[in-house]
Amino acid sequence: MKALWNRPMSPTGRSGNQHLWVVGALCLSLVGSGCSIQAGPELVPARPGPVGSGQPLGYVVCPTSVTPVELGTRTAEAPITLPIRGTPPLGSFAVATSPDGRSAYVVTSSTTRAGTVDNVVVPIDLATQRAQTPIVLPGRGGTHAVVVMHDGKTVLAASGTTIVPVDAAHRSVGTPLDLGSGRTAFSMALSPTSPVLYVLVEGGVLPVDTATATVGSMIPTGLSISSVSSPHGVIVAADGATVYAVGHGGADFGGRMVSITVATGAVGSTTSFDKFGIADPAALAMVIGGATILMADSGNNWVVPIPTADLATPSGPVRLPSGGGVAAGSPSGHPSDIVVGPGATGAFVVAGLNAVLPFDPTTNTFGRAVKVCSGAASMAVAGA
Repeated sequence: MKALWNRPMSPTGRSGNQHLWVVGALCLSLVGSGCSIQAGPELVPARPGPVGSGQPLGYVVCPTSVTPVELGTRTAEAPITLPIRGTPPLGSFAVATSPDGRSAYVVTSSTTRAGTVDNVVVPIDLATQRAQTPIVLPGRGGTHAVVVMHDGKTVLAASGTTIVPVDAAHRSVGTPLDLGSGRTAFSMALSPTSPVLYVLVEGGVLPVDTATATVGSMIPTGLSISSVSSPHGVIVAADGATVYAVGHGGADFGGRMVSITVATGAVGSTTSFDKFGIADPAALAMVIGGATILMADSGNNWVVPIPTADLATPSGPVRLPSGGGVAAGSPSGHPSDIVVGPGATGAFVVAGLNAVLPFDPTTNTFGRAVKVCSGAASMAVAGA
């Protein structure tokens, strides 16, 4: 299998046998699921012009654009248009940034002039804030997740039930790694201490050794995928020792988070959110220092802090501001992603399809909503 990853990639993005490699949701039912339409508080307007503040940035991906957000000032910059055709399904697109903070990559789909649909990766130059020509991927199916390897040279994109390696600098694509029938990749997290990639699929987590291009044995979690197929449904602790995943499970099909010990592959403590009501856990983020995990609940419109020292006892939910902090005419709340910024910038919740809500994990309070592009599904924080 190692040869599949080491095989030279052609500039056309196709290997000799025309196999490629890419891994890549926001709930489509939001439109008709009874979400109320109500006005929220005033949003911070977008600021035109290129980003030049030098402060940390987050990037929010929407169906046809990406909005940069200055994390320190909670200010949105003008959206970056994605050069794709058509409108991909809500949630079937994700964004990741390179470790050096110079590039971002969006995995999504684009309709060809002939009317067919290609899965693609769109590189974005973060210095110029301009998207480049899409790189076509092999395969069909959801494009729910994307990560950048530690060296910053290889992008791993989800394309249905395969993971595809992309050399973005040379615009070449490697051989797809097949996860197996029915194993659509809904979320991916790269270990910070090893080359192992953890892929969230229906019913479990798959460890993928990217050094040898091998798929390990399924770690069964018993969890079904959340209705909001977030790219951050699985995360890895900073020391690489523990993996956390969310979904639906148990006899009552309630919201759950499970922990997995990397050394043994064993599923450990389970966090139940039943006492808070019927939950739809969409995404996870680890607070800097590792003492707390934040879970964004799309069903209840709140964030639940979970102490890592006592996973069985989650803290009380923190409800999103009235109206979800979104603009009038938008579905209220329904967070689809949550990320943590560097330093003291705090956490950021993607909510209501067109807003990002700053969240202070030290006080469990929300800040003023930041308006972003329409159809916002997920977010990534830039590196240095």
